[in-house]
Amino acid sequence: MNFILDFFSSSSLLNKEKTEQEIPSKKKIKEEYWKVALPAAVEGVLLNLMLLADLIMVGTLGIEQAAAVGIVSQPKMILQMIMSAAGVAITAIVARRKGEGDEEGLNSCIKQSLLLLGTLYFFFVCLSFLFSKNIVSFAGANKDYVEYASIYFQYIALSVFFKVFCVVLSSAQIGVGNTKIVLISGMIGNGLNVLFNYILIFGKFGFSAMGIQGAAIATVLGNFIIFIILLYSVTRGDYGIDILRKGTYSFSKKILKPLQEIGTNSFLEHIFERIGLFIFAKMIASLGTVAMGTHHYCILLWDLYYYFGVGMSSASASFTGRKLGEKRKDLAILYMRAAQYSGLWISICVGAIFFLLRNSIFSIMVSDTRVILLGSSVMLIISFLLIPQTQAQVTAGVLRGAGDNRFIAIYSLFVSAILRPCLAYIFVFLWKLGLVGIWLAFFSDEFLKMLLAQYRVQKGIWLQKEI
Repeated sequence: MNFILDFFSSSSLLNKEKTEQEIPSKKKIKEEYWKVALPAAVEGVLLNLMLLADLIMVGTLGIEQAAAVGIVSQPKMILQMIMSAAGVAITAIVARRKGEGDEEGLNSCIKQSLLLLGTLYFFFVCLSFLFSKNIVSFAGANKDYVEYASIYFQYIALSVFFKVFCVVLSSAQIGVGNTKIVLISGMIGNGLNVLFNYILIFGKFGFSAMGIQGAAIATVLGNFIIFIILLYSVTRGDYGIDILRKGTYSFSKKILKPLQEIGTNSFLEHIFERIGLFIFAKMIASLGTVAMGTHHYCILLWDLYYYFGVGMSSASASFTGRKLGEKRKDLAILYMRAAQYSGLWISICVGAIFFLLRNSIFSIMVSDTRVILLGSSVMLIISFLLIPQTQAQVTAGVLRGAGDNRFIAIYSLFVSAILRPCLAYIFVFLWKLGLVGIWLAFFSDEFLKMLLAQYRVQKGIWLQKEI
């Protein structure tokens, strides 16, 4: 028992990093942490709800157009992988420079990232426009909806071009701890996206009904609006960010080296996660319609909390980078501890709600008794899965903020891409557990990630990382 408590305790790390400097109270640390974490967490949940609203509206257009949207999601996800990986690196670099008081350095990081990724994605978008039909055909679109998918993908590629600038700017704001502007821009942009969807898809307020094309245009407009708001936010001088007066667009090794190192590790992590999910999707599809439909509903519910955890992870990365930049390793550990404790209690509370109301939740969403029974069994697993998942997210955020994310990429390869599919095969096909086996493999995946991330934190290597 003592071994387990010691493994999850940060006391040994704190003893090594004793300091005579003033340490804030536990209450103040928690308040500061949630001031950054809550807007980021809420933004993730609201984004997921707005995406759900989009899906509902597109679903009314008919099976061909709905299928076109579904098939485009895969190439869209691939397009976004590089920017997502770069976002992790930008947050870590900007947070470290903020902690060091190097405002020239943090603004240079923003400027050079905008230039580099903007140029890269300009070519990606051009290629997407030229070969849109080939791309969606390769993704699996058939002749019934390939034209719809091709047109939709062209607009989505344009939206991704604006999205890359949004990712750079929002990642920088997270790095300095200004998650409030990320929430505000997301609420306005994504809210207008839903409104534009309604107007352009169905032809309201004098506009012609454009169907799937209207949905794509709404996405472009939503991302453009978010970009404009975030662009304005980085010209005001708040939190030391002022790209009009500080920093340089001239590429420097000090920026590009950590951007490449941290970004590459994050990119590999995304790839290994996607490999595992792709194999999972194939297994679930083989279980039949009831299992596939039930899994879809479970994912929707799980995602609501998952994105809340992503917000907590971003806040952990921000505080870790800034406190290490300030040479306050003790505070980096204390903010990590606050995040872990907060995450533990929140995951227990949400898990208890899922556990107690699992039957009621599914009864509201569907009427099929088979789906309700199977979904309730899966929700039972999810209610316990949330605890290790949250700890894994928060602790991985600490490692990312410190620039120590190579270890995350390594365990993502072995746990998510290799071990999780193997466990799923055993649970599903050898032990005949069906969809329940899939989610038991998910639980095993998150539990192992929690242990491995905590092991890395206890080694203390992240506290010595230089960016």
